[in-house]
Amino acid sequence: MSNTADQKRGCRSYLGKRYDARRTIHRRVPWKAFTLSAVNVVVIAFFVFDRPLGQAAKSLSPPLVSIAGEVTDIGRLAWILAGLCTILATGYAVRRRLWKVRRRFRMACFVQMTAYVGLSVILASVCANTLKFLIGRARPLIYEQEGIFSFSPLNTDFLHQSFPSGHSANIGALFVALILLFPHVRLIFIGIGLWLGATRIIIGVHYPSDVVAGLALGAWLAFAVSILFARFGLIFAVGREGWPVPRLSRLI
Repeated sequence: MSNTADQKRGCRSYLGKRYDARRTIHRRVPWKAFTLSAVNVVVIAFFVFDRPLGQAAKSLSPPLVSIAGEVTDIGRLAWILAGLCTILATGYAVRRRLWKVRRRFRMACFVQMTAYVGLSVILASVCANTLKFLIGRARPLIYEQEGIFSFSPLNTDFLHQSFPSGHSANIGALFVALILLFPHVRLIFIGIGLWLGATRIIIGVHYPSDVVAGLALGAWLAFAVSILFARFGLIFAVGREGWPVPRLSRLI
């Protein structure tokens, strides 16, 4: 027990020193501007796009709906976490062949990357599912009965858990985390993320505003977690302007 307690105190002291060493270059998180922008986009989607999509959901091409149904579960929390665990295990097996010191360093960085992505997605999932329970918006599946303005707060029924989209929140967190880690391929990640979010609309389980809200929520949480990691010097460094910058060049 004493060894475990000593290790915990040592870890806290180590992280505290890393945080203090970067305190002077920390900057305030611009959450107000992001929130205002996200709210405006969600409101526009709610009043402009939700009703037409709710009316058109059942008339979409069956092959398109079938394809969307096949890929949409990529946004499930269980699938994302399973993928991260698989990548981590594979990376560990590969890095065992490297020289000892380099192997340890690269494995530590790899664990930090996986922890960052996993934490971002888990936070997004928890927040999105809590909000959809509290808000209780009716899904497009019952659009003809209840329309787009039907809300039933604290409802555990699947048909009243539309806003925000949990899958989209997971997708937003996953792909923004990947964009922050690998900014040179960000356009690819943006495209994939938007298409995966759109599948929730195509299969008729979410309105556009649900998806936009989910993507924005997940994106924001991934960015906020990256700032936290940067302040401790974990996988991100604090850039010249105070924003998180990936330290992946040190993995090469």
